[in-house]
Amino acid sequence: MSLGYMLLSFVLGLLALYTVIPDLLLHRLGIGSWKRQFSPGVALTFDDGPDPEFTPQVLEVLRKHQVCATFFVVAEKAKEFPELIRRIKDEGHLIGVHSLNHRYAWFASPWRTSQEWTESVRILERLWEDRITWMRPPWGTFNLMTWWWLKRHKMRAVSWNAEGHDWEARRTPEEITERILKDTNEGTIIVLHDSGGEFGARKNSILALERLCEQIVRELKLPIVPLEFPDWKLGKRLTFRVWEKWEHYYAKRHSVERIDAANIFRLEKSMYGGPKLHAEDGQILAEKGDLVAEIHFDNIRLQAKGQDMQQTALKAMHQVRESLPGLARYVAQERTYDNIKVFVAQTLFHRGVKRFGFNVQDLPDTLKNRGIVWLQKMIMRVYHPAGKNRNNERLGNKTMLVWISKEKLERIFEFDYGE
Repeated sequence: MSLGYMLLSFVLGLLALYTVIPDLLLHRLGIGSWKRQFSPGVALTFDDGPDPEFTPQVLEVLRKHQVCATFFVVAEKAKEFPELIRRIKDEGHLIGVHSLNHRYAWFASPWRTSQEWTESVRILERLWEDRITWMRPPWGTFNLMTWWWLKRHKMRAVSWNAEGHDWEARRTPEEITERILKDTNEGTIIVLHDSGGEFGARKNSILALERLCEQIVRELKLPIVPLEFPDWKLGKRLTFRVWEKWEHYYAKRHSVERIDAANIFRLEKSMYGGPKLHAEDGQILAEKGDLVAEIHFDNIRLQAKGQDMQQTALKAMHQVRESLPGLARYVAQERTYDNIKVFVAQTLFHRGVKRFGFNVQDLPDTLKNRGIVWLQKMIMRVYHPAGKNRNNERLGNKTMLVWISKEKLERIFEFDYGE
């Protein structure tokens, strides 16, 4: 190989190291950045603002639907329209930096990259009057210096995993909404734009935002939540993702239904395996082979923050109390539950449920039931912040059958939804 080819290969290798490789890792694969969050809800984010015409319209839609969003703003625009930054803060939204002047990372030198990001944070922190910890580069594109800079300044790079190409004027509100909803689930970070793009595109973005605020909650039954990230190491994040994939697969295969956007319960219709369940008057409610509804916890909605087990338990009990009226309302109104007489759950978490009207019944010590014990303890390791260090001994090693008749469920909680 000639010296010229060797030099060319060396230069191309350096360029790839500076541009393609960091972008592949952080932008495409999410290694070193956050392409999703780990909450039960969906986060809305906006890029390229603030804009004196369209940012106020976005804020009005968010206020109408009582949604908290995150704005990744261009520092020079923020300096030009400081009143919009104050309004974003006053209305309870969050902020991140989206560069100084929206320059493409691959065409910026290392020195310029560092200088511009540092300056953009300085401008925003002065306007925001607080520390800025989140950044998102224009087009989500990184170079090697961007990565070095965010590590040095202890910033978090925030990407996204659902977008609707709303910067293109040809995209209708319906197209934008459909494209985003297709990729939306728990933990999704949606990106929209409140400035920039092709002429006419922003009006479609605002109309799409209206649709998204309604359809995410009504159709997907997911809450729209503030952007938030746990202090998890990569191993914990990967474990969570693998387990979450399994739960999504199970829910799809067994037609597990959400109740609503806030409810911690989910329902699955299944054939009952025994033992016989009797009503207070002795009538058989369910025996082997009957159709029943299994109650599942929506585990990610029970996800604990902090290490205080007492606070975690109190929070879970509060969520159960808040969710039971919604469960009763749902089964009373959904015609597919007309012929189901009893709702059951096999669980380690049976202490305290009698106060809500549930019955608790022993189950035989079988290999299948031991497997369910292992599974539920694994769930605690995944969703509890202490992870594998959590002591699960208090849960015991035996599941119980928790159940309630449909008639009793509706009778106890009828005051919450009326006739």
